[in-house]
Amino acid sequence: MTELMNAVVLTGHGGPEKLVYTQVPKPKVQKGQVLIEVGACSVNNADLNIRTGWYAADSGFQEILQDTKSNDEKTATWNQTGVKFPLIQGSDIVGEVVEIGEDVNPEILKQRVIVDPWIRAEKLADYQYIGSEFDGGFAEYAVVPTTNIYPINSPLSDVELSTLPCSYATAENMLTKGRVSAEDIVLIMGASGGVGTAAIQLCKIRGAKVIAIVGANKEYLAQELGADYVYRRDEQLITNLENYRVTVSLDTVGGEYFNLMFKSLCIGGRYVSCGAIGGPITSLDLRDLIYKDTEMIGATRLDPGVFEQLMGYVEKGLLKPPVAKVFPLSEIKEAQKFFQSKDFFGKVVITPKIKS
Repeated sequence: MTELMNAVVLTGHGGPEKLVYTQVPKPKVQKGQVLIEVGACSVNNADLNIRTGWYAADSGFQEILQDTKSNDEKTATWNQTGVKFPLIQGSDIVGEVVEIGEDVNPEILKQRVIVDPWIRAEKLADYQYIGSEFDGGFAEYAVVPTTNIYPINSPLSDVELSTLPCSYATAENMLTKGRVSAEDIVLIMGASGGVGTAAIQLCKIRGAKVIAIVGANKEYLAQELGADYVYRRDEQLITNLENYRVTVSLDTVGGEYFNLMFKSLCIGGRYVSCGAIGGPITSLDLRDLIYKDTEMIGATRLDPGVFEQLMGYVEKGLLKPPVAKVFPLSEIKEAQKFFQSKDFFGKVVITPKIKS
């Protein structure tokens, strides 16, 4: 008899109706894999972008914001092989290893682990992402390659740890690609979101000065995380930034703020982007790129060593991941609606376990 588990299944590109909370067969481990009982798994922009088909080049941004865009092309992802349905999303997996496959060290059994969501290959184009091309953690159990798990020794809870794999690894990757050091003044747009709050803390670990740009009434929260200067996204922002020699711009938003982030850079500055929730289509005055010797860097797939570096920070107790709200797995639609509001600070987390 097939053993079942509770899961949220994405049945196709479209609105929240494509998310179905149901029971599916519990996954079976194969060679080189482990079965994890999921303790927590947080929500990311990628979950919504994959559901709506936002990664396809021909998708309409305004329609997607209204959750009405449907794109059934398999290429509606960053990976060339594309998404195949049905799919269990959720890349930020933390939990306990309860079963192992062939050629897996038995010492990993019963250990609490955190999952690196990037399944690597020889070519960047062949990388796969857990929760996109590979079933993820919006379920009671998840199967993961043993190469992607890290035993974790930390007083942080499963909920807190689940905020790290996507947002914090993305932020650390941005800092790595942008070569952020104690010599830098770093401008962070979207500093109240998951990647932004991570970037504040990671910049301070490196000794950099941080200018955090946040939404209204979130200033004190960014200051608590260590930001040296905090400003709202308002009409005074351009004037406020004129006083600084920005060497690195970390942009998680894009859209109308792209040019501000780019023009704020000094000669030889580095612009690093990991997202475009504010709009993927922007304009660029090439003179700002050419005559200021500016670097433009995209940051999606993790550079080697980034995740290990992040885990080192965790085990040294250097990170304080803020959690905005926790939802049970059965309320995935409500969780994504809350996530889309952006009226919060930190991360939104899903807990698959049913409380007795």
